[in-house]
Amino acid sequence: MFPIEGSISTSWRGSEPLHTIILRDVTERHMVHQKLQRSRDQLRQLSAALQTIREEERTYIARELHDDLGQILASLRMDLSLLQKDGTGTAEARRLMAGMESNLLTAIASLRRIATNLRPRALDEGGLYFALQGLRDDFVERHGIPATLFADEAELRLDDAASTAIFRIVQEALTNIARHANASHVTMNLYRLNGELLIQIRDDGRGIKAEDMEKAESLGLIGMRERVWAMNGDITISSEEPPGTRIDI
Repeated sequence: MFPIEGSISTSWRGSEPLHTIILRDVTERHMVHQKLQRSRDQLRQLSAALQTIREEERTYIARELHDDLGQILASLRMDLSLLQKDGTGTAEARRLMAGMESNLLTAIASLRRIATNLRPRALDEGGLYFALQGLRDDFVERHGIPATLFADEAELRLDDAASTAIFRIVQEALTNIARHANASHVTMNLYRLNGELLIQIRDDGRGIKAEDMEKAESLGLIGMRERVWAMNGDITISSEEPPGTRIDI
């Protein structure tokens, strides 16, 4: 047995039809297609493995930052607080200590933000729903762009791998919006339909051109696609309904 491709054409010789049947052996083409499909599958498996390794590294670094550097900064703040309460220093010393406290608070806040971006504790402690709430709140606070999240906690109870992938997809979408969209509002809608989880992220910004999606600086969009494909999903990014961009997963 081997694959073939056939075609039939009809011509006329006077009033008599003349049928021509052409059969082609497409074994080689079929083999090339199979090899190409295997290569694509292997690339996706490799991409998924690299993403898993990256998440493990992020989790490790986030915990180290929180447990080690976070504790050191907290201890320094406590020591500084004791010095401030002592009240024996000069006015200049007290002024310097107040500045040190302000810098420490800024450092602690920055550390928490960095650790959260690496691996949000809410994702491990509360699940995807609460992690997305925190992501939305941080987005609004940092960029001043109102964002609305429509989701049901019960519908977002997923395993760790799926929860992490979806969180990263939404995170990357919000990052792109903050950097490029010039939007005034963002809407995120996550819901289940016929057992499948659907995600829609929409902004009212300047939109995105099809050719821009293929540029090197659009690696974030490529990463989103890879994460979706790794979960056997589909993703569509469009600006066909202006204003803004719409992502459907």
